[in-house]
Amino acid sequence: MRPIVSAMVALALAASGCAKLGIDTVQWHPQNDGTNADWQNGVRLRNAFLLGGADPAKPPPQFPLYGVLINAGDKQLQLERITVEGGGSVQLPGPINLPPGQPVGTREQPLATASGIRGGAVPLTFSFRGAPPFRVTVPVKPRTGHFARLTPSPASPPSPTSAGTAPPSPSPTSTGNGTGTPGSSRSPGMDNP
Repeated sequence: MRPIVSAMVALALAASGCAKLGIDTVQWHPQNDGTNADWQNGVRLRNAFLLGGADPAKPPPQFPLYGVLINAGDKQLQLERITVEGGGSVQLPGPINLPPGQPVGTREQPLATASGIRGGAVPLTFSFRGAPPFRVTVPVKPRTGHFARLTPSPASPPSPTSAGTAPPSPSPTSTGNGTGTPGSSRSPGMDNP
């Protein structure tokens, strides 16, 4: 009888040790903190967000706009301006060229800088040469955690990344009408700390 009880206790201990296998979610960050959208003109936007200050109660004078633009069409496009619905402005460092199939905005540099922003979600309209404009709402993220290390303003217009160094994520979400929703793709440089 004693060997049977010992075997049962050993089996119970072994089984209970496997009961809580899983990932530690204490330091988990979502793969994508911004908005993703696909538009009929072939432009894809990934992980777009505005970076606010460390304290949401004290907004900064300028909000860097981060995101990755991908031209999935067959002709080059150029982002000429971004406007803010309901007030505020966006300053591009210059026109941003979007060659077909190459992501732009992948090097931890913002695409543009916005000012006069209010609220936690901001509607923006992206206007292109040779394509219709589109509207998307992007979140404002506080400059804390992994956002604290991002560059606050663009030094020069973002340039395309060669397809071999920073491929776009294949897992977009979109509404199809130009209003992006949070999804699961990741911009380079947004790794977990």
